Amino acid sequence: MNMSPDATAPLLAVRDVGKRFAAVQALANVNLTFRAGEIHALLGENGAGKSTLMHVLAGLLRPDTGTILVDGCAVRFASARAAQQAGIGMVHQHFTLVDALSVAENLALSLTESRRFRFRAEVTAEQARALAERVGLELGSPQTPVAQLAVGACQRLEILKALAGGGRVLILDEPTAVLTPQEVRPLFMMLRQLRDQGRLVIFITHKLREVKAVADRVTVMRRGRVVGTYAANAVSESHLAEHMVGTIAAAPRGERPNRLAGAVLLQVAEVSAHDARGVAALQSVSFEVGAGEILGIAGVDGNGQRELFEVLVGLTRPHGGTISVGGRRITEFNPRAALAAGIGHIPPDRQREGLILSMTVQENFLLNRNLLDRFSHRRMLHARAARRFAADLAEQYALRFASLDAPVRSLSGGNQQRLVVARTLAEQPQVLVTVNPTRGLDFAAAAAVSDALQAVAGLGCAVVVISTDLDEVLDLSDRVRVLSRGRLSAPLQPPVDLEQLGLLMAGAA
Repeated sequence: MNMSPDATAPLLAVRDVGKRFAAVQALANVNLTFRAGEIHALLGENGAGKSTLMHVLAGLLRPDTGTILVDGCAVRFASARAAQQAGIGMVHQHFTLVDALSVAENLALSLTESRRFRFRAEVTAEQARALAERVGLELGSPQTPVAQLAVGACQRLEILKALAGGGRVLILDEPTAVLTPQEVRPLFMMLRQLRDQGRLVIFITHKLREVKAVADRVTVMRRGRVVGTYAANAVSESHLAEHMVGTIAAAPRGERPNRLAGAVLLQVAEVSAHDARGVAALQSVSFEVGAGEILGIAGVDGNGQRELFEVLVGLTRPHGGTISVGGRRITEFNPRAALAAGIGHIPPDRQREGLILSMTVQENFLLNRNLLDRFSHRRMLHARAARRFAADLAEQYALRFASLDAPVRSLSGGNQQRLVVARTLAEQPQVLVTVNPTRGLDFAAAAAVSDALQAVAGLGCAVVVISTDLDEVLDLSDRVRVLSRGRLSAPLQPPVDLEQLGLLMAGAA
């Protein structure tokens, strides 16, 4: 093994890296070179191997075959701590901060020297200021509790943690997923500044526009293999799309069907609710959705989206106000009552709230009281009919999997989401409530989910899309409203001004 750094070698490289999970070959002979002083985007469908490769580089997974090279030296990472000590840090899509601790205390968790000595608040605060200044991040007071930080500030702190200890490689997983347009611009400026300081920035994204806006090079992966690496300024979005999936699967924005809302199906009047801490999260929220209409509710995470979803699907009883479906007021607030009223839902977290990962694909297709009743008699399941139902839905929604008897955890994120959507729409709900339905999906999987939502609206369902992704809201919605600090804005009609929408999301009146 070569132990002396090679000054002429690339900062980071992988050679013939392979990784298998049971019957799934997640990575197959991957060869890639990453340079110091570049922003390198990684594109691909769900299941293409992007996250697996990044987890290998970040020390979260060990490759079955192949070699990782840092400065030309072969390395093996036993943990994420070992990768960070080699200068590689990763910021995940879901933040890993401790809300009850301050900025400085969270940063101390990533400083290697803080494990050997007693924690001293003033020393760590000074370390935080110095590190933020060195990498060009605006962090604010190190004493601020993380619970009080805006989403953009939380992301900056995560980046600072990843770079703590002299990190030279920053890996970002879908970094713009939770940001307003006003927060995306400074993020891109910061990434360019890190690049200009000689660091390597690798980011996973499903947004082709982001690749063109900030990346120097882009690598496309498909089914665990590298399709190609290109200069970002020399390749078109359509060319990248074709390399990702073989065909151009996403229709450009603006080709949304022209729909006229029918009679009001969902009526929410003066609804208020508290969060888990007993703090007011929704304040007199009122809106209506007609048959065949998609209402988009935009907003930054933590502004009442979770509570609105839980009230609508019967998980939480509101502290005031009324909800009616088809003119009939809902008096009981539990999931069974919501289902009986005709409200279906696609939850915000498919793995924790939509699926049981240890159960099979077929079993997950039947995880619904009404569907189970449809294929059961005296508590006995009609196995043949249930299997045919699952197979037909899988074919209709183009799911890719090894077998109906495979554990659902073996499916890619996009296929897991298609399963949840297929199961929910098989209910033929009058009202559909969904939160971030395409989050974390590649554009082909996202297009399939969007098409399904458009189709169910075309059949007369009233659809509510609660989302932090502006592209998603604008692509899907007939009308848009913004939820900020528990209050709902007036409706905005397309074409919606992106700047105005971003300001409303940021809390402007």
